[in-house]
Amino acid sequence: MKIVGKMITDIFSFFILYVILALMFALICNINFITIEGYSTFMDSIYTVIDCSLGNYDLYAFRSLDSEEEILGQLLTVAMIVIFNILLLNLIIAILANTYNTFDSRSNGLYLSKILISRDELAYDESYGALFTSMPPLNLVQLPLVGPALFLRYKAPALNWLNN
Repeated sequence: MKIVGKMITDIFSFFILYVILALMFALICNINFITIEGYSTFMDSIYTVIDCSLGNYDLYAFRSLDSEEEILGQLLTVAMIVIFNILLLNLIIAILANTYNTFDSRSNGLYLSKILISRDELAYDESYGALFTSMPPLNLVQLPLVGPALFLRYKAPALNWLNN
């Protein structure tokens, strides 16, 4: 629940930016392309811009205009698609970065608490502790000695040379 609470601020700032950009593009499209069906009223412009931002766009809706206006309408539609996709990607990155920064500082404490909890369970045993604390290449050499070490477990003088 804490993660969702932290993400609410990012979602709210995304929503504010989305509304501002949607109103801006709707106003521009309504002023410039009022003769086209999707932009005849301001509310139609808002609905069309929201559709474009969600991926439901029509680049051929501007065919009834002059060639320069058709190209301008298509460029404006492509600009809407690109800007809203960048905004959405920034929202996802902001949420992930904020969540990572929140829990990154806690990860060191969690790691140390797990070490302290397992300290009593993983105590060093004088009889065969050297078999488990050696480095990986030496572990392979010591592998045949695990059986005798378990057999001669405690206070066996034969294993004292391993610990020294």
